[in-house]
Amino acid sequence: MENNYFKKWLLTLLPEIFGATDLEHGYILDNGRAGILGTIDTLDAAAASRAPKPGAETIASHSGHTLYLMELFADYSNGENPQTDWPGSWKNQSVDQAAWNELRSKLRATYEDILDFVGKREEWNEDVMAASMILLGHCAYHLGEIKQLYSSTA
Repeated sequence: MENNYFKKWLLTLLPEIFGATDLEHGYILDNGRAGILGTIDTLDAAAASRAPKPGAETIASHSGHTLYLMELFADYSNGENPQTDWPGSWKNQSVDQAAWNELRSKLRATYEDILDFVGKREEWNEDVMAASMILLGHCAYHLGEIKQLYSSTA
């Protein structure tokens, strides 16, 4: 029974963190569109690539890193053991409009794949629960970073 509660709340909080729900009021954020996808969808490539100071991370780099984490989660969830490249996950400091559109599209598709995985998952062992909590917390952290950078682009 506890796993049903875990799954229910994961399927409630992930959409909120990703800004992919129509909730008028959120549990964590002001509303269901205030998350990652809802925020980055309002930006063009120039704004996403703008660093607050030279050498600082950008919304594009946080978005690319978040995608990398999501892809790792998906790979591990499919029983794979991928090689990691944490420094490489930050490579997208600056993007043109085509690359920004592609990055946002990949984020959305990977998010949908993860929701599908969570929705279909019946067995929740400790490893999968831990990976899900790490994903949720890590994405929430990067949402905060994106929101801070977003406020400086407005």
